[in-house]
Amino acid sequence: MPRPGHRAVIRTLACAASVAAFAGPCMAQPAEVRVTATPLPTDGLEAPQSITVLRGLDLERRQSFSLGETLSAEPGVQSSGFGTVGRPIIRGLDGPRVRVTADGLESLDASTLSPDHAVTADPLAARQVEVLRGPATLLYGGGAIGGLVNVVTDRIPQARLSGVRGEAQAFTDSAGRGGAGGVSLRGGARGLNWTASGFGREAGDYVIPGNAVAGDPTSASGRLPNSFARSHGGSLGASYVGTRFTAGLAWSSLDSRYGIPGEDASIDLRQTRTEALAEWLDPVAGIESIRLRTARNRYRHDELESTGEVGTAFRNDGRDSRIEMRHAPLAGVRGVLGVQLRDRRFSALGEEAYVPPVRERFEGLFYVAQRALGPAQLEFGARHENARLDPAADTALPSRRFGLRSASVGATLPVGDAGYSVGALLTHAQRAPSLEELYADGPHAATRTFEIGDTSLRRERATNIELSLRRTTPTLQWKVAAFVNRFRDYIYGRLTDDNGDGVPDRTDEEGAIVNAPGDAGAGDLSRVAYAHAGAVFRGLEAQARWQPQGSPWALRAFGDVARGTLSDGGGAVPRMTPARVGLVADYARGAWSGFASVIAVQRQSRLAALETPTASYTRVDGEIAYRLPLGARDGSLQFFVQGRNLLNEEIRLATSFIKDVAPQPGRSVLVGVRGRL
Repeated sequence: MPRPGHRAVIRTLACAASVAAFAGPCMAQPAEVRVTATPLPTDGLEAPQSITVLRGLDLERRQSFSLGETLSAEPGVQSSGFGTVGRPIIRGLDGPRVRVTADGLESLDASTLSPDHAVTADPLAARQVEVLRGPATLLYGGGAIGGLVNVVTDRIPQARLSGVRGEAQAFTDSAGRGGAGGVSLRGGARGLNWTASGFGREAGDYVIPGNAVAGDPTSASGRLPNSFARSHGGSLGASYVGTRFTAGLAWSSLDSRYGIPGEDASIDLRQTRTEALAEWLDPVAGIESIRLRTARNRYRHDELESTGEVGTAFRNDGRDSRIEMRHAPLAGVRGVLGVQLRDRRFSALGEEAYVPPVRERFEGLFYVAQRALGPAQLEFGARHENARLDPAADTALPSRRFGLRSASVGATLPVGDAGYSVGALLTHAQRAPSLEELYADGPHAATRTFEIGDTSLRRERATNIELSLRRTTPTLQWKVAAFVNRFRDYIYGRLTDDNGDGVPDRTDEEGAIVNAPGDAGAGDLSRVAYAHAGAVFRGLEAQARWQPQGSPWALRAFGDVARGTLSDGGGAVPRMTPARVGLVADYARGAWSGFASVIAVQRQSRLAALETPTASYTRVDGEIAYRLPLGARDGSLQFFVQGRNLLNEEIRLATSFIKDVAPQPGRSVLVGVRGRL
């Protein structure tokens, strides 16, 4: 069978994209990077919580269709992997336990409901992506009990701009015989600022290794059926930045159409989002700033049958608002008092509407603070949150109310004069059950399951301990972190085996169990029931970066392992992330730059009840780039050729519901240009 990765099949796309501002080679990025997801100043290097900031060329090189795939080479972060769709998984926790925000406000999409629902915070619109590992519930509520991913777009400028600057990127990709690209512009004068951006991408069914489709006549072309994806979007923003007052507005839209592998169906998604920001510096004595942010989303997606008819229509109308007041130091303590209000109305109508219409409301009050204790830095805080879920009255389902409390204390301490420091973090966090965990009752074709919720589920409680050791010098930076996260009333979807034959129960679309895997009349759906159990997650992450002074070479190595175990004897937590090690070599001298990376992923044989093993694989990527200076203001054009999965490995993700029918793309080549003025 011919290998499409060797073909010169390239189509040029005329698209527009909001892309990451080019910041030069990743080796040259400054050591101190501002983390915007936290209201108190932090650069991510000295925080007791493990934080990663991806930006500049590092971000551009990894941009993919999904946010999960874009971040999957970061320690502790993997992707849920559903064709071209993938949500970030942090330390083995995913879905409603990992919050995704855009500029610090909830993305307000339907991606937590099902892995086939795309995250609307598109990587092509990102100028920076911030990952907070471990609970981020103090600032963002129970939905961040596993971690936070914040996509920074800077659609509302918060600093004075002068003149006009712009960034652009365009590339073709042989994997789907398509490509992506676009432009982002920003400018201003005398405190009045504006931004404008747009992006687009298009790809057909993506290439997969030949041995991944053996015996499947529908994949004789060497491509995964129904894995196409198309999307486009844009944004406009404006702000006024004065000496003490800032105010701004932004509008953005996203339209996407993509296939669901394993099903003869597709999703047509649309979202519009409006955002507003206001900040007042030194309004009264003792208050350093008052900051208000709010976002309103109108989201819809239709699941289309092969005939083009709408099978199920999802609608989500939501708002997320935050007010944060930062006070002047009191007894050496700098702190922020905040209020968060989130409200959304969700509905699913049609033949696969396995969850009822629900209104969700969350109100949170939080306080976070920092204090220096000699050479040590102490961080602490607490949050109280009320959660309410109200199904539509005609469903006869009960409403649920939850009071959620979270608290955290952590510290970092320099050790000696050689750049060493140690960190410790203790967090207690709570999460309300999600609407699908409470109210699901019906067939879910995308995951090939029949889901059954439990309206009596209790709140989920977790106690997380993280210890870290790091060293930071001009030549070498490394960090090792270990964590233990112990859950009470952990909520998970359990494959049932009611008749005890050792095979997951199969049902028809009405939920009737039809157990006979070898029988042509066996049910098409695996029966999944949501349940409580105690659970413990343990893991280790390590990362090191080495670059001799003045050398064009830099090396980065990383590794991670996470184990999730149910304490009721149920074995491993379903779809746990496998252990990995990776090595990346970067080169940059003069006009030439490039990288080569190798990531080895172990076989996943630590399985939940009725799960199957997932094979190991090794992924090799690389890039060669050449830069030309452009204009008189450090502008440039960079031409690049990048190869992904160069060994053409058959990659199946242990975290994916559809790993057996949907491997990841095979060998592919990207050819493109990045530019800035």
